[in-house]
Amino acid sequence: MADCSSVHPRRYRRGMDRLRPYPVSGFAALTLFIWGNRIWLAWTNPDDTVAEKLVWSTPITLFVLAALAVGLLMLRGVDRRSAGFVRLVRVFAGGTVLYWAVRTPMILLADHPGPFKVVHAVLALVSVLSAALALRSVGTAGAPAADEAAPAPPAVVG
Repeated sequence: MADCSSVHPRRYRRGMDRLRPYPVSGFAALTLFIWGNRIWLAWTNPDDTVAEKLVWSTPITLFVLAALAVGLLMLRGVDRRSAGFVRLVRVFAGGTVLYWAVRTPMILLADHPGPFKVVHAVLALVSVLSAALALRSVGTAGAPAADEAAPAPPAVVG
């Protein structure tokens, strides 16, 4: 199989640059991988009522929409330092951490089979680590520079 970077090196680099920072695009891709099929699974579960299906579908749908929004913005070349993009990544990652902080104990303390608990514990760990890396990669981007944040105090003449 030919290496794409040797055929069109500039186009390949330009395409890969749209995925930077990689922890953010990786977080969005991982989220789509984990949650992408869960909506279908939630709605085809014969044991749940419609109300329960709606409850389960809400966070799933929000995670999928956030991952799609981040991914599409990155592919369109949005400024990764813009306040809006950084805020979206922070809310997305924070929501992921919060969800798993609540859901993991619920799963582990419930009457589920051992393999179910292990799989969900691993999903939680991988999701939280990926969210943390995404948060770290956007850092304080989008925050105003120190000289823009607040006006300098008046000089004291004395």
